[in-house]
Amino acid sequence: MPDQTQPEKPGRSLVPRHQPDVSALLLHEKRSWREYAAPGLVILLGVLAVVAFGLVVLTRGGDPEPAATAPGFDGLSDPVAQLPIPLDSPSPSVSPTPVDSIAIERSSVPDEGVDLSAEGTIDWVHWGEQGTYALERNANGGFAILEGTPGADRRRHTESPERYRWTGGSPLATGKGVTSGVQACDDGGGFTLSAPAGTRDSTLRLYVGVLAGRGKLQVSLSTGGKAVTDSWEQTGDSMKTAAYTVSYTASGTGKISLKWITEESFDGDCGGVSLQAATLR
Repeated sequence: MPDQTQPEKPGRSLVPRHQPDVSALLLHEKRSWREYAAPGLVILLGVLAVVAFGLVVLTRGGDPEPAATAPGFDGLSDPVAQLPIPLDSPSPSVSPTPVDSIAIERSSVPDEGVDLSAEGTIDWVHWGEQGTYALERNANGGFAILEGTPGADRRRHTESPERYRWTGGSPLATGKGVTSGVQACDDGGGFTLSAPAGTRDSTLRLYVGVLAGRGKLQVSLSTGGKAVTDSWEQTGDSMKTAAYTVSYTASGTGKISLKWITEESFDGDCGGVSLQAATLR
C-alpha cells in the first residue's frame, strides 16, 4: 500500500507550534502594573505631604514671625500693615489755679536813700516836693499807682531822714536828695492807694513814716481773699520811717488797695502817719 504521507513542502517547518501560556502572560502583566504603580504611589504620597504641609503653614498664620527689629521701613514691607508701638503718653502739665495772695514785709529804708526810677520799673510816685497836694511821678508809668481823694488835714513835711532821687519824672523831670513828703494829722486821717492786680506776681513798695502816733496798714485785693494788716507807732519827737514790701497775686484781673491811716494820734497839733513814695514792679 503506497505511503500516503504528504511530502514536506519546501520552506515550511514541520515542528509543531506551541500555544502561549495564559497564566504566564497574566503574571507578566501583574508584575508590569506593580512596577509602575509603586513609583506612582510614592510620588502621589509626596505631593499629598507637600500639600498638607502647606495647609498647616497657612492655618498657623503664614510665614514664621520675624525677629523683632528696630522700628522703621525696609522698603519692602507694607507700611499700613505695620502697627505702631504703644507708648505711654506723658501726662499733660496742669497749670496751677491762681489764688488771691498777699504778703507784706516791713523793713528799714536804706541809709543811702532810694532811686525811684531804678526800683519802679512799672511806675513810681513821690509826694510833696512841689506842694501839699503835688506829686511827682514816672512820666511813662501810665498812672498805674493812683491815690484816692486827699484828706483835709493833709500837710507837707521835709523831715524824712532818707533821701529820694529820680529821673524821667513829671512834672518834675529829676529829683536828687529829696526829703519831702506829706503827712496826715488826727485819728482816722491817712492815705489810700491802688494799683493793678492780676495773675502775675507783682511787688508794690511803700515808703511811709509815723510821727507822734500809731499807724496801721491795711491791704486787700478786689478779687477776693483775706485782708492783711500791720500796725506800729512812734512816740518820740522825730519821724520814724519804714519800707513796706507788698508781694501779691490775684485770681483774676482786679486791683490791690492800700490804706495807711493814723490809728491813734499822740500829739494834738499833728501827730500821725506820713507818705513819701511808692514804686511798682
